[in-house]
Amino acid sequence: MSDSSPLGKSVVRIDAYAKATGAQVYPSDVVMKDMLWVQVLRAAHPHARIISIGTAEAEKLPGVACVLTAKHVPGENRFGLLVNDQPVLCADRVRYLGDAVAVVAAETDEIARAARELIHVEYEILPTLTDPLRALEPGAPQLHPQGNLCANLHLGHGDISVGFAEADYVFESEYHTARQEHAFLETEAGVAYYDEAGRLTLCVGGQNPFNDRRQVAKALGLPEEDVRVLNPPMGGAFGGKEDINVQIHLALVTYHTRRPCRLMLDREESIAIGTQRHPFQVRYKTGVKKDGRLAAAQVNLIADTGAYSALGPAVIALAAEHCCGPYFFPHTKIDAQAVFTNNGNCSAFRGFGNPQVIVGLEQHMDMMAQAVGMDPIAFRRLNTIQRDQTTGAGFAMTSTVALPHVLDAADQGELYRNRRKMKQTASPWKRRGVGIAAIWQGFGLGAGVEPGANARIELQASGRYRLHVSSPDLGEGNITAFLQIAAHELNCAVEDFDVSIGDTLGPDSGSSNASRTVFIVGSATANAAIELRRRMLEAATRLGRDAKPRLAGSEVRVNGRTIPLAELVAELGPFSGDGYFKPRMPEPLIFGMPHPAYGYSVQVVLVEVDTLTGEIDVLKIENYLDGGNIINPKGAEGQSEGGFAQGLGFALLEEVLMEDGRVLNPRLSTYIIPSIRDVPPDIKTIMLQEPEPASPYGVRGLAEIGLSPTAGAIANAIHDAIGVRFDRVPITPEMVLQALAEKAA
Repeated sequence: MSDSSPLGKSVVRIDAYAKATGAQVYPSDVVMKDMLWVQVLRAAHPHARIISIGTAEAEKLPGVACVLTAKHVPGENRFGLLVNDQPVLCADRVRYLGDAVAVVAAETDEIARAARELIHVEYEILPTLTDPLRALEPGAPQLHPQGNLCANLHLGHGDISVGFAEADYVFESEYHTARQEHAFLETEAGVAYYDEAGRLTLCVGGQNPFNDRRQVAKALGLPEEDVRVLNPPMGGAFGGKEDINVQIHLALVTYHTRRPCRLMLDREESIAIGTQRHPFQVRYKTGVKKDGRLAAAQVNLIADTGAYSALGPAVIALAAEHCCGPYFFPHTKIDAQAVFTNNGNCSAFRGFGNPQVIVGLEQHMDMMAQAVGMDPIAFRRLNTIQRDQTTGAGFAMTSTVALPHVLDAADQGELYRNRRKMKQTASPWKRRGVGIAAIWQGFGLGAGVEPGANARIELQASGRYRLHVSSPDLGEGNITAFLQIAAHELNCAVEDFDVSIGDTLGPDSGSSNASRTVFIVGSATANAAIELRRRMLEAATRLGRDAKPRLAGSEVRVNGRTIPLAELVAELGPFSGDGYFKPRMPEPLIFGMPHPAYGYSVQVVLVEVDTLTGEIDVLKIENYLDGGNIINPKGAEGQSEGGFAQGLGFALLEEVLMEDGRVLNPRLSTYIIPSIRDVPPDIKTIMLQEPEPASPYGVRGLAEIGLSPTAGAIANAIHDAIGVRFDRVPITPEMVLQALAEKAA
């Protein structure tokens, strides 16, 4: 790689200046001429039958353009990413408080809100199911025709009874994890309008414009080509904008009125009705031999998926795939269930089921290491899975395993090496502890799911390049990484590019999710650049006999001539290159499993527990991760630190509190996320770059591996500090004080 190549350099993100100055236009900033304001009437009860809907008073209010109910949905009144089971507008039954019953559009937001209050809905209240275990009992109210079981999996290998018979030590625990809110800066928002070609167009915060288009078109009964979706850069998503949120309701209003319209959820509505991280109940039973070798693991997990399927089946599949970690258990049995309840919808969230199972697994790894008298890192290194061994889920491990050298790096790090010294504190009522957790995380979509990605690069008449990809930038900086890859192949600078992103008029690059974009879309971008380069150089050879042209910045050099690219286009153009990439996929064990490759992370944390107040402070964090070849080091570091901050919230602070299907803390004043005071200033991210063979550029996905181990590492550190283990996250001061009192008694 030449010194001039932008690969591996901390290139300033292309949107940095616009975001720093406030010039960036987000979906919630878009205002259009003659625009209607939209509000949605939600269900008044978490579970009820609709007897009647009265809209006459609302329709008479001056300034109201339309009031829409289920009868106004021209196509299929259902949507969903995996299963079309969620109503666009409920006609006969509501299953959670976020269900939409009617949509109002008016000349002002105030009129729309007033009209919404004038809609009268008569309900027959039905029994509310909030406990997934109760939902599985015989005689429980049935939320869907097929019952209350959304999805279930039964995986494993070997003979679990033999495994536990061979074990010298057996541990059994049950863990509970909380419902976590994405808390993105920009809530769900967007506009709808007809573009100059007469296409119904949506400009919204979403993670896959083609997924949005498919569901919107089906609900409107339109051909997909008659709908255009734009997913411009937005104020965060973290998985929370994969599912339909405002898209179809906006489209319905514009479809019926032929006018532009706007909808932005306020924070309370966003928390109350948006998708969240699945709360899990996980039971672990593990066995280990005296020599430190793992013997068996039995895992039962139940996820509360809420009222509709969303991505629940995929989340429990990934959790089941990862619940035995990157370790070799000779005998395993895994049972996983996603269960319908009347609680709010759950779907994708960064980590996608892995953080929930790591809480239990990594505490068990420490418990087993202590039982056999081994150092925690040495114990994990001894039991790391090797190629061709069988994973806990039951498939052969065929991809690279980078965990050993990540463990070695953590072992030699300052925090772990000096952990006994680090535990010293000047305050007699405070206790310090050092904990670790190691994880793997599949990146890219799994077997049978990953469609690959398309990208296009064109050389414009101005001599500048333009990159076209549909995978939006959610704030993580993936577009800058794509441009670094393209600039490397075209021997130019990132600044030589314009971009068109998140548009269904462009090539289908797939979702921005699953830590896939640099791996999959970046490789497609490289292939597009290579094809464009070939075409340009092939054309340039016509300008001189036996010439060997080469690209250099905004010029092509051939036969002693230096030709600006704009002149090349004028003389021989136009030029464009299309690229496609799909990795070689493993044989599927089940739909979506296994993944083409895995990223690895080890976190080492230092915590301090105040035994008088129960407060827990994280003082230091070292995050060792293998992201393969790093395209943009500062970008990767930002992802790692941001992931840790979200993991810190999951471990110690965040829980959407539910009572009878209602959110009790739907504001950021009562739903507490980590602030700058909670995140330690001493964060070290150590990038270990072992190239990933599955990737042409040797990259691994790293958007999630900074979050998934955090709760497990903190739980182990707390145990190291006060000798108490916790079976629930978040671990609160009240829980600490109660545990210390019980320990003292």
